[in-house]
Amino acid sequence: MNIVSEKIKSCYDTLPSAEKMVADFVLERKDDLFQYPIKELARLSGTTQAAWTRFAQAIGYTGLKDLKNAYYSEANVSLKQADKGPKIAFKDVNEYTSLQSIADNICATSVQAIQTTYRLFDTGNFSEIVNKIVTAKQIQIFGVGTAGVAAYDLYCKLLRIHYNVVFNQDHHMNLMTVSQIGPEDVAMFFVDNPKNKEVMQLFNIASKKDAITIAITKLGNNTLTTGCKHVLFTTSPEIDKKSGITSSRFAQLFMVDTLYTAICNRDYNNIREYLRFSYEVFNEQPKE
Repeated sequence: MNIVSEKIKSCYDTLPSAEKMVADFVLERKDDLFQYPIKELARLSGTTQAAWTRFAQAIGYTGLKDLKNAYYSEANVSLKQADKGPKIAFKDVNEYTSLQSIADNICATSVQAIQTTYRLFDTGNFSEIVNKIVTAKQIQIFGVGTAGVAAYDLYCKLLRIHYNVVFNQDHHMNLMTVSQIGPEDVAMFFVDNPKNKEVMQLFNIASKKDAITIAITKLGNNTLTTGCKHVLFTTSPEIDKKSGITSSRFAQLFMVDTLYTAICNRDYNNIREYLRFSYEVFNEQPKE
Protein backbone atom coordinates (compact mmCIF):
# COMPACT_ATOMS: atom_id res chain seq x y z
CA MET A 1 0.00 0.00 0.00
CA ASN A 2 1.25 3.51 -0.81
CA ILE A 3 0.94 5.16 2.60
CA VAL A 4 1.69 8.69 1.34
CA SER A 5 -1.08 8.48 -1.25
CA GLU A 6 -3.45 7.08 1.37
CA LYS A 7 -2.67 10.04 3.65
CA ILE A 8 -3.42 12.45 0.82
CA LYS A 9 -6.74 10.80 0.02
CA SER A 10 -7.83 10.67 3.65
CA CYS A 11 -7.09 14.38 4.16
CA TYR A 12 -8.23 15.57 0.74
CA ASP A 13 -11.72 16.80 1.65
CA THR A 14 -10.38 18.98 4.47
CA LEU A 15 -7.74 20.74 2.35
CA PRO A 16 -8.20 24.34 1.13
CA SER A 17 -8.58 24.79 -2.63
CA ALA A 18 -4.92 25.61 -3.32
CA GLU A 19 -3.70 22.59 -1.38
CA LYS A 20 -6.24 20.41 -3.22
CA MET A 21 -4.65 21.50 -6.48
CA VAL A 22 -1.29 20.40 -5.11
CA ALA A 23 -2.80 17.10 -3.96
CA ASP A 24 -4.25 16.45 -7.42
CA PHE A 25 -0.88 17.17 -9.00
CA VAL A 26 0.98 14.84 -6.61
CA LEU A 27 -1.48 11.98 -7.07
CA GLU A 28 -1.35 12.28 -10.87
CA ARG A 29 2.32 13.18 -11.38
CA LYS A 30 4.22 11.77 -8.42
CA ASP A 31 7.42 11.22 -10.44
CA ASP A 32 7.64 14.95 -11.19
CA LEU A 33 8.40 15.58 -7.52
CA PHE A 34 11.90 14.21 -8.09
CA GLN A 35 12.49 16.07 -11.36
CA TYR A 36 11.66 19.68 -10.55
CA PRO A 37 12.41 22.18 -7.77
CA ILE A 38 9.54 23.57 -5.70
CA LYS A 39 9.38 26.78 -7.76
CA GLU A 40 8.76 24.81 -10.97
CA LEU A 41 6.31 22.47 -9.25
CA ALA A 42 4.32 25.48 -8.12
CA ARG A 43 4.19 26.79 -11.67
CA LEU A 44 3.21 23.42 -13.16
CA SER A 45 0.44 22.93 -10.61
CA GLY A 46 -0.87 26.48 -10.90
CA THR A 47 -0.23 27.17 -7.22
CA THR A 48 2.47 28.76 -5.03
CA GLN A 49 5.51 27.51 -3.16
CA ALA A 50 3.74 28.30 0.10
CA ALA A 51 0.80 26.10 -0.95
CA TRP A 52 3.21 23.21 -1.49
CA THR A 53 4.71 23.67 1.96
CA ARG A 54 1.29 23.92 3.61
CA PHE A 55 0.14 20.81 1.74
CA ALA A 56 3.13 18.75 2.94
CA GLN A 57 2.51 19.87 6.51
CA ALA A 58 -1.23 19.17 6.28
CA ILE A 59 -0.58 15.50 5.51
CA GLY A 60 2.01 15.12 8.27
CA TYR A 61 5.38 16.12 6.80
CA THR A 62 7.67 19.03 7.68
CA GLY A 63 7.95 20.16 4.08
CA LEU A 64 8.44 19.08 0.47
CA LYS A 65 11.83 17.49 1.18
CA ASP A 66 10.33 15.35 3.92
CA LEU A 67 7.46 14.35 1.59
CA LYS A 68 9.92 13.35 -1.14
CA ASN A 69 11.92 11.28 1.34
CA ALA A 70 8.75 9.45 2.39
CA TYR A 71 7.92 8.57 -1.21
CA TYR A 72 11.50 7.49 -1.85
CA SER A 73 11.61 5.31 1.26
CA GLU A 74 8.33 3.64 0.36
CA ALA A 75 9.60 2.78 -3.10
CA ASN A 76 12.70 1.11 -1.64
CA VAL A 77 10.74 -0.78 0.99
CA SER A 78 8.29 -2.02 -1.65
CA LEU A 79 11.14 -3.44 -3.70
CA LYS A 80 12.85 -5.09 -0.72
CA GLN A 81 9.69 -6.52 0.79
CA ALA A 82 8.05 -7.88 -2.36
CA ASP A 83 6.34 -11.15 -1.50
CA LYS A 84 7.09 -10.56 2.18
CA GLY A 85 4.70 -9.74 4.99
CA PRO A 86 2.63 -11.64 7.56
CA LYS A 87 2.51 -15.37 6.98
CA ILE A 88 -0.50 -17.59 7.57
CA ALA A 89 -0.23 -19.86 10.59
CA PHE A 90 -2.89 -22.54 10.79
CA LYS A 91 -3.85 -22.75 14.47
CA ASP A 92 -6.90 -22.77 16.70
CA VAL A 93 -8.24 -19.48 18.02
CA ASN A 94 -6.95 -20.28 21.54
CA GLU A 95 -3.37 -20.97 20.37
CA TYR A 96 -2.31 -17.39 19.58
CA THR A 97 0.40 -16.04 21.83
CA SER A 98 0.03 -12.30 21.11
CA LEU A 99 -2.29 -9.69 19.64
CA GLN A 100 0.31 -9.09 16.92
CA SER A 101 0.13 -12.71 15.77
CA ILE A 102 -3.67 -12.44 15.57
CA ALA A 103 -3.45 -9.27 13.48
CA ASP A 104 -0.77 -10.83 11.26
CA ASN A 105 -2.87 -13.90 10.54
CA ILE A 106 -6.09 -11.99 9.86
CA CYS A 107 -4.21 -9.62 7.55
CA ALA A 108 -2.47 -12.45 5.71
CA THR A 109 -5.61 -14.50 5.16
CA SER A 110 -7.65 -11.49 4.06
CA VAL A 111 -5.02 -10.36 1.55
CA GLN A 112 -4.53 -13.89 0.24
CA ALA A 113 -8.28 -14.35 -0.18
CA ILE A 114 -8.47 -11.30 -2.44
CA GLN A 115 -5.30 -12.13 -4.37
CA THR A 116 -6.22 -15.75 -5.07
CA THR A 117 -9.76 -14.77 -6.09
CA TYR A 118 -8.31 -12.13 -8.41
CA ARG A 119 -6.17 -14.80 -10.11
CA LEU A 120 -9.37 -16.72 -10.94
CA PHE A 121 -10.81 -13.68 -12.70
CA ASP A 122 -12.22 -14.53 -16.15
CA THR A 123 -12.82 -11.33 -18.14
CA GLY A 124 -15.10 -12.93 -20.74
CA ASN A 125 -17.35 -14.63 -18.20
CA PHE A 126 -17.41 -11.53 -16.00
CA SER A 127 -18.38 -9.28 -18.90
CA GLU A 128 -21.27 -11.56 -19.82
CA ILE A 129 -22.52 -11.56 -16.21
CA VAL A 130 -22.40 -7.75 -16.08
CA ASN A 131 -24.47 -7.59 -19.28
CA LYS A 132 -27.07 -9.96 -17.83
CA ILE A 133 -27.41 -7.87 -14.67
CA VAL A 134 -27.60 -4.56 -16.55
CA THR A 135 -30.35 -5.81 -18.86
CA ALA A 136 -32.30 -7.87 -16.28
CA LYS A 137 -35.94 -7.10 -15.59
CA GLN A 138 -35.39 -7.92 -11.92
CA ILE A 139 -32.39 -9.06 -9.86
CA GLN A 140 -33.04 -11.40 -6.95
CA ILE A 141 -30.11 -11.82 -4.57
CA PHE A 142 -29.81 -14.68 -2.09
CA GLY A 143 -27.18 -15.16 0.59
CA VAL A 144 -26.89 -17.50 3.55
CA GLY A 145 -24.73 -17.09 6.65
CA THR A 146 -21.61 -14.94 6.29
CA ALA A 147 -22.13 -14.91 2.53
CA GLY A 148 -25.28 -12.94 3.27
CA VAL A 149 -23.07 -9.97 4.20
CA ALA A 150 -21.74 -9.74 0.65
CA ALA A 151 -25.21 -10.40 -0.80
CA TYR A 152 -26.67 -7.54 1.24
CA ASP A 153 -23.81 -5.24 0.23
CA LEU A 154 -24.53 -5.80 -3.47
CA TYR A 155 -28.24 -5.29 -2.83
CA CYS A 156 -27.57 -1.89 -1.24
CA LYS A 157 -25.23 -0.85 -4.05
CA LEU A 158 -27.73 -1.76 -6.78
CA LEU A 159 -30.52 0.05 -4.92
CA ARG A 160 -28.40 3.19 -5.05
CA ILE A 161 -28.42 3.15 -8.86
CA HIS A 162 -32.16 2.46 -9.01
CA TYR A 163 -32.02 -1.17 -10.14
CA ASN A 164 -35.02 -3.42 -9.55
CA VAL A 165 -33.37 -5.62 -6.94
CA VAL A 166 -34.74 -7.86 -4.16
CA PHE A 167 -33.01 -9.28 -1.08
CA ASN A 168 -34.50 -10.97 2.00
CA GLN A 169 -32.93 -12.71 4.98
CA ASP A 170 -36.06 -14.73 5.69
CA HIS A 171 -36.20 -18.01 3.76
CA HIS A 172 -39.99 -17.97 3.42
CA MET A 173 -39.83 -14.51 1.85
CA ASN A 174 -37.15 -15.78 -0.50
CA LEU A 175 -39.42 -18.64 -1.53
CA MET A 176 -42.20 -16.18 -2.25
CA THR A 177 -40.04 -13.91 -4.41
CA VAL A 178 -38.28 -16.71 -6.30
CA SER A 179 -41.68 -18.27 -7.11
CA GLN A 180 -42.39 -15.14 -9.19
CA ILE A 181 -39.08 -15.11 -11.07
CA GLY A 182 -39.04 -15.31 -14.87
CA PRO A 183 -36.68 -15.82 -17.85
CA GLU A 184 -35.77 -12.11 -18.00
CA ASP A 185 -34.77 -12.06 -14.33
CA VAL A 186 -31.45 -12.79 -12.66
CA ALA A 187 -31.08 -14.95 -9.54
CA MET A 188 -27.74 -14.50 -7.74
CA PHE A 189 -26.58 -16.94 -5.07
CA PHE A 190 -23.88 -15.96 -2.56
CA VAL A 191 -22.91 -19.05 -0.62
CA ASP A 192 -19.94 -20.55 1.24
CA ASN A 193 -21.45 -24.02 1.32
CA PRO A 194 -22.89 -24.88 -2.13
CA LYS A 195 -24.69 -27.85 -0.60
CA ASN A 196 -26.83 -25.68 1.67
CA LYS A 197 -30.39 -27.03 1.49
CA GLU A 198 -32.10 -23.64 1.50
CA VAL A 199 -29.89 -22.32 -1.29
CA MET A 200 -30.41 -25.44 -3.39
CA GLN A 201 -34.18 -25.19 -2.92
CA LEU A 202 -34.13 -21.60 -4.20
CA PHE A 203 -31.78 -22.52 -7.04
CA ASN A 204 -33.97 -25.40 -8.19
CA ILE A 205 -37.02 -23.14 -8.34
CA ALA A 206 -35.15 -20.43 -10.25
CA SER A 207 -33.83 -23.02 -12.70
CA LYS A 208 -37.29 -24.47 -13.33
CA LYS A 209 -38.53 -20.95 -14.06
CA ASP A 210 -35.67 -20.58 -16.58
CA ALA A 211 -34.20 -17.55 -14.81
CA ILE A 212 -30.61 -16.45 -15.42
CA THR A 213 -28.73 -18.03 -12.52
CA ILE A 214 -25.42 -16.73 -11.18
CA ALA A 215 -23.43 -18.28 -8.33
CA ILE A 216 -20.72 -16.53 -6.30
CA THR A 217 -19.15 -19.38 -4.39
CA LYS A 218 -16.02 -21.31 -3.55
CA LEU A 219 -13.99 -22.99 -6.24
CA GLY A 220 -15.15 -26.54 -6.94
CA ASN A 221 -17.57 -28.74 -8.84
CA ASN A 222 -20.97 -29.35 -7.25
CA THR A 223 -24.65 -29.22 -8.14
CA LEU A 224 -24.79 -25.44 -7.81
CA THR A 225 -21.68 -24.60 -9.85
CA THR A 226 -22.45 -27.10 -12.60
CA GLY A 227 -26.14 -26.14 -12.71
CA CYS A 228 -25.84 -22.34 -12.70
CA LYS A 229 -25.63 -20.60 -16.06
CA HIS A 230 -22.81 -18.40 -14.77
CA VAL A 231 -20.35 -18.82 -11.89
CA LEU A 232 -17.90 -16.43 -10.23
CA PHE A 233 -15.44 -18.40 -8.14
CA THR A 234 -13.88 -17.16 -4.91
CA THR A 235 -11.24 -18.90 -2.84
CA SER A 236 -9.67 -18.24 0.54
CA PRO A 237 -7.67 -19.83 3.35
CA GLU A 238 -9.47 -20.42 6.64
CA ILE A 239 -7.08 -20.36 9.58
CA ASP A 240 -9.53 -21.70 12.13
CA LYS A 241 -12.88 -23.03 11.00
CA LYS A 242 -14.15 -23.29 14.58
CA SER A 243 -13.67 -19.59 15.34
CA GLY A 244 -16.16 -18.29 12.80
CA ILE A 245 -13.51 -16.05 11.18
CA THR A 246 -14.06 -16.37 7.44
CA SER A 247 -11.62 -14.73 5.05
CA SER A 248 -13.99 -15.80 2.26
CA ARG A 249 -16.05 -12.72 3.16
CA PHE A 250 -13.24 -10.49 1.87
CA ALA A 251 -13.08 -12.44 -1.39
CA GLN A 252 -16.83 -12.06 -1.85
CA LEU A 253 -16.75 -8.33 -1.07
CA PHE A 254 -13.93 -7.93 -3.58
CA MET A 255 -16.19 -9.58 -6.14
CA VAL A 256 -19.12 -7.34 -5.15
CA ASP A 257 -17.08 -4.16 -5.54
CA THR A 258 -15.72 -5.30 -8.89
CA LEU A 259 -19.21 -6.21 -10.10
CA TYR A 260 -20.75 -2.95 -8.96
CA THR A 261 -18.01 -0.83 -10.51
CA ALA A 262 -18.29 -2.71 -13.81
CA ILE A 263 -22.09 -2.33 -13.80
CA CYS A 264 -21.83 1.41 -13.17
CA ASN A 265 -19.21 1.72 -15.90
CA ARG A 266 -21.32 -0.22 -18.41
CA ASP A 267 -24.58 1.59 -17.58
CA TYR A 268 -23.16 4.98 -16.65
CA ASN A 269 -25.32 7.10 -18.96
CA ASN A 270 -28.46 5.72 -17.33
CA ILE A 271 -27.36 5.75 -13.69
CA ARG A 272 -25.11 8.79 -13.33
CA GLU A 273 -27.91 11.02 -12.02
CA TYR A 274 -28.77 8.43 -9.36
CA LEU A 275 -25.11 8.38 -8.29
CA ARG A 276 -24.96 12.15 -8.14
CA PHE A 277 -28.22 12.56 -6.25
CA SER A 278 -27.47 9.83 -3.71
CA TYR A 279 -24.05 11.36 -3.08
CA GLU A 280 -25.63 14.76 -2.45
CA VAL A 281 -28.23 13.25 -0.10
CA PHE A 282 -25.64 11.39 1.97
CA ASN A 283 -23.36 14.44 2.17
CA GLU A 284 -26.04 17.04 2.83
CA GLN A 285 -25.40 18.96 6.02
CA PRO A 286 -28.25 18.74 8.56
CA LYS A 287 -30.13 22.00 9.09
CA GLU A 288 -29.74 23.55 12.48
